[in-house]
Amino acid sequence: MRTLLLWLAMCLALNAGEHRIASYSPGATQTLLDLGCSAEIVMTTRWCPMPKDHPAARNADVFLPDLERLLETKPDLVILPRMANPLWAEKCTKAGLRTIVLNREASASVSTDILLIGEATGRRAGANRLATELRKRPTISPRTIVVIWDGVMAGPDSYLSEPLAAAGLKPALPKGSWMKFDWELLALSNPEAVLWIQNASTDGPIAICPEKIEEMRRLPAIQELNCLKKGRIYQVNSGINWLPGSGLTKLNGQLMVIRNTLGP
Repeated sequence: MRTLLLWLAMCLALNAGEHRIASYSPGATQTLLDLGCSAEIVMTTRWCPMPKDHPAARNADVFLPDLERLLETKPDLVILPRMANPLWAEKCTKAGLRTIVLNREASASVSTDILLIGEATGRRAGANRLATELRKRPTISPRTIVVIWDGVMAGPDSYLSEPLAAAGLKPALPKGSWMKFDWELLALSNPEAVLWIQNASTDGPIAICPEKIEEMRRLPAIQELNCLKKGRIYQVNSGINWLPGSGLTKLNGQLMVIRNTLGP
């Protein structure tokens, strides 16, 4: 009996501290936190949403990677964003580190990444739950929206398509992941709503934006848009929840605010 108890205790100890994780992606770091991996994170970027008192190093830099700095944290799992230099991923692998690179951006890339991270960390159940949240589809017909962020507009192949679809919305643009913002293209897409995302240190609620409505009403190219006439122009502050990670699951209630104004 004592032998069995010792064996169980050993298993629990191994499971509790099974990994030492270096994350070069803020979205992936949020996913790790949501999966309960906080104690296993040993290195992140300075932009990652870590608690201030967390002991992890904050000097991971995917644009100027440093293998010696990485190895000082003694990781056994490295998570790299999709835009990481393939040579850096190869270097990490040759150093004996298990290395995963997040998937190329697509309409379902975030839920796929969540499952990938869940598999790598032994958190399959939690990852399945989060991925299911993103992949759920309401019975109502999807309505069109244009999301504008940092001078570009989200298309049907962007990672934002997944949380939008979960709220009964879809990008009004006909193709592509992200397209350069253009007033004429906005007019041609004729969305039922427009959402402007403003960069911020923390997330904020989606709300009608009178300033944007006033600005847009002064432009002849879009004055006849139905969404403008009905005042369906919104703005939101983006923190970590809008980045490609499990934080997107927290947007559903806010996006439903927009969807509910568009009718059945």
